[in-house]
Amino acid sequence: MLLQAVVLLSLASAPPAKPAASAGCATTNIETSLQRLEAHLKTAVASASKDDSVDNSAMYFAEEAVGQTWTSRDVPNGYMAVGNDSFTAFEAALFKNPEGYHLVLVGTGDSVINTAVYRCDKSGWTLEKNALEVPLDKAIQLYDNAGLIAPKGKPGLTRKDLKDWGGSILAYHLPRKGRVIRITSYVDEPDSAYGKELGTFEYVQSKFQVVPLKTKAK
Repeated sequence: MLLQAVVLLSLASAPPAKPAASAGCATTNIETSLQRLEAHLKTAVASASKDDSVDNSAMYFAEEAVGQTWTSRDVPNGYMAVGNDSFTAFEAALFKNPEGYHLVLVGTGDSVINTAVYRCDKSGWTLEKNALEVPLDKAIQLYDNAGLIAPKGKPGLTRKDLKDWGGSILAYHLPRKGRVIRITSYVDEPDSAYGKELGTFEYVQSKFQVVPLKTKAK
């Protein structure tokens, strides 16, 4: 009886188990994850709202990305990449957490950066549209912190230039190892502004948090 009581007490005091990822998306292999997301998207895209007010661009981009023939495969580290003839490069990376993982997709084109972030947990797949979104004012501040905005009255890149830019002003680079996404500048006027380090996204407590560079003196 004493042993039974001890066992029961141990079970009662044990912390609840964290919910595991749904069997529909659960895996630790990025190739398997991409295959399962592709299967999910076949249904999701077909049933997507035809209402023009609903933004499904991230889902449509994800559909394009998962259909790529990946030429760079680092499965142990959860990273894959490919470049194609249309001057577009795709990257995919897994970010694991106690409840499952995030699958991040990035597409780099001539002037636009596309992203899609899917969370896999006990509920299955969830598209997190804002996971890597940086508001324009904060994106401009990243440029300012990096010392890329010219002082008032001097030639060079201005805040107005960034506000009026016709494409993406931030580029994202997924990690082959680790949990940090690099952010670089994506404007090419002037040429000297292109490709400069602006900060990072760090994966903390299952969320992507922007970490800017320390402010540089102008």
